[in-house]
Amino acid sequence: MKMTSLGRKAFLWICMVFLMGRISHSDADSIDDQCRHADSCERCLSTHLECAWCTDKEYQVGYRCLSRRQLLIYNCSDPDIYENQPVLDVLQDRPLKDYETRDQAVQVTPQRAYLKLVKGNTQRIKLSYRTARNNPLDLYVLMDLTWTMRDDKETLEELGAQLSQTLKNLTGNYRLGFGSFADKPTVPMILPQHRENPCAAERAKCEPTYGYRHQLSLTDDIPAFTSAVANSKITGNLDNLEGGLDALMQVIVCTTEIGWKEQARKVVILVTDGFMHLAGDGLLAGIIQRNDKQCHLNTAGEYTGSLDYDYPSLEEIYRELLRRKINVIFAVTKEVVSSYRELSALMKEISYVDILSADSSNILELIKKSYESLITRTQFADNSPDFIDMAYYTDCGGQFPSLQKRNYCYNVSLGKQIDFFVDVTLKKYPDNQDYSHKIRVEETSLSEYMDLDVELQRPCPCQETPDPTNEEGRFLCDYKGFLYCGMCKCDEGWTGTYCTCPTDATNVTSNEALLQKCRQPITDKSTSELVCSNHGDCDCGTCLCDPGYKGPFCECRECLDCDEKLADCFCGQCVCKYGWSGTKCNCDGDTDACVGPTGEICSERGTCECEECHCEEPYLGKFCETDPEKDNKLCLFYEPCVTCLIEQKQGMGACENLTDICSSLDRQETYPYNFVHELDPEQDQCLVRLVNKHGIQCDSFFAYQVIDHSNFLTIQAVDCEPVDYVAIVGYISAFTLLAGLLIIFLVLWCIRAKDAREYAKFEEDQKNSVRQENPLYRDPVGRYEVPKALSVKYDENPFAS
Repeated sequence: MKMTSLGRKAFLWICMVFLMGRISHSDADSIDDQCRHADSCERCLSTHLECAWCTDKEYQVGYRCLSRRQLLIYNCSDPDIYENQPVLDVLQDRPLKDYETRDQAVQVTPQRAYLKLVKGNTQRIKLSYRTARNNPLDLYVLMDLTWTMRDDKETLEELGAQLSQTLKNLTGNYRLGFGSFADKPTVPMILPQHRENPCAAERAKCEPTYGYRHQLSLTDDIPAFTSAVANSKITGNLDNLEGGLDALMQVIVCTTEIGWKEQARKVVILVTDGFMHLAGDGLLAGIIQRNDKQCHLNTAGEYTGSLDYDYPSLEEIYRELLRRKINVIFAVTKEVVSSYRELSALMKEISYVDILSADSSNILELIKKSYESLITRTQFADNSPDFIDMAYYTDCGGQFPSLQKRNYCYNVSLGKQIDFFVDVTLKKYPDNQDYSHKIRVEETSLSEYMDLDVELQRPCPCQETPDPTNEEGRFLCDYKGFLYCGMCKCDEGWTGTYCTCPTDATNVTSNEALLQKCRQPITDKSTSELVCSNHGDCDCGTCLCDPGYKGPFCECRECLDCDEKLADCFCGQCVCKYGWSGTKCNCDGDTDACVGPTGEICSERGTCECEECHCEEPYLGKFCETDPEKDNKLCLFYEPCVTCLIEQKQGMGACENLTDICSSLDRQETYPYNFVHELDPEQDQCLVRLVNKHGIQCDSFFAYQVIDHSNFLTIQAVDCEPVDYVAIVGYISAFTLLAGLLIIFLVLWCIRAKDAREYAKFEEDQKNSVRQENPLYRDPVGRYEVPKALSVKYDENPFAS
């Protein structure tokens, strides 16, 4: 049989009433329970992410703030449901890639995303970074060319070809530039009489002092770089303070003149052996105009503002380096390195300091080391407004076991992908009611970034036009107001959720004042943000609590498990009457089961509830006898008995009072015990130390069990006999003698073997030798033999004819 329209409505209403009645203590923590007491659209949406507000005028259920699913069940029309709608949509997500000739490297992904933020809710987006291989490098050498740096200039000139090879090992795509600096060419930075030749005091000729000179724009022509260094001239100034910051500012801001490439890693290496003038030092020369952070290079590369503008401050240098993504390496001598390290610490994410040798001979090694240091660290920053919070989390590619709250990583391996998780939270709505914003998250030393298009969800807009004459709307507001955006706008003289509270009678002037009365005080000056602790409705300044809650602010649960005969209920907790204990106060006061062998209740380290010890922190054990950091009361209690039993077993003498110390406190029971070779590792073990008659210390362990006030001891057997020193000395002597004889035998055998090898080698040499006589030997007897021809001649008679 088909149900009539009226019957269907009645049935639906009965079902809704039944469902509303099912809300009880068991589901008090559900989403709907958190939502339903919010009395305005804005409070509703801020209560929970899944809370939604119904603006439907025909909605009959009292709670307009529920989950979307529940509102639809209660027949709130879908178009009239306003809810939180956080959105995260990645718009551009090119994969990470190394540098290629025809295309740029991609070192950050995603590149663009859309976020719709809900107040109080956090959106998390994953940001990945990887250092690209073969990424372009623009390296500008900014060198101090005052008199003390003349040998450094010569070294740099000689190392031109090697510099090229060093850079090729770092990246195949690099360019070099060169510039030099000294100081402001005016008194007191120079002497007036040495204006044309500042090196006169050194009895040498050099170029007049200049502030900064740009000598070579960034180029891949290495011979041009070497030539620029060779053609640069040495100059001088009066003190050991140089105008390095003046020059550095021009290198940073003169983008076109220097030739910086947008996608390259931009590095300035500043080489000097002196300190630098800071902002304010220009006053010494009467220069008071603040550095304007603009480029002032003429066509010859000369800095024309040296006598017009003061030195820049460190803060100005730092901001410009960050803004233009330029890293700086300070290559300085050891005499001034500590000062530059302090300077670098103020901008550590984009700077590096290392010690330069006296003649700059280690500059190639320094460039390689510093460049590798720069590319192995990454840091991200953003330009988010103060009402949007940005938090970064990362494990730095596995360097940490879990995510750490940090926006930087050091010691990043080349080619290793680093993931950052960026949490974006809308803390409050902007005062200017601007709900669209753009946020850039960028790598601090590279032109790599992620753009976020952020839209803020509007705070409960209502599209309808207020109609104070609408009969239905006035009926729902007790005819003392009208319905707008699902809420009652009360007539003058009335207030409250349904305009049922007269302002004269309550001596209040607004609904907010009534709600304040329903908020629980926290301190004398502050109150809770929750109305009726979120467990009831505020009716004219009085809380009407949900089932299961009570108290003036519905702050207490009802005590459902308390027996009125055994306990009193105090704000949701059972307070036991005398003689009863336990969480439900259903345990009598008997503590006999909590009394340990020492006679103390829970070792005086806990409370006995329902004949069971509940130990205080940090105590453990059946009787709370164990202090993990100190001792065990029962171990100390049983130790005299166990010591006596071990001494008796080892024949070390019988204890006179064994029965007394191994009996319970009432002397009615002697502890049962047994000796074992090994104790059960699952049992808690106690240590006992003995000293025998020979003064030898022996350690043993034992375990105890207490069952129905009976004590059981298990003792590890230990041999505590004296050491046989005569046997030990004999064994050691015999071993020493045998070892000595063995060593002597091995030495003799090695000698004989060596002699045999040498003799065999001698005989082999004798056999193979052609000359048997020693070439150094000389016969002491001189002999002379007359040649045969002469002998015959002289034998003839000279007088014969």
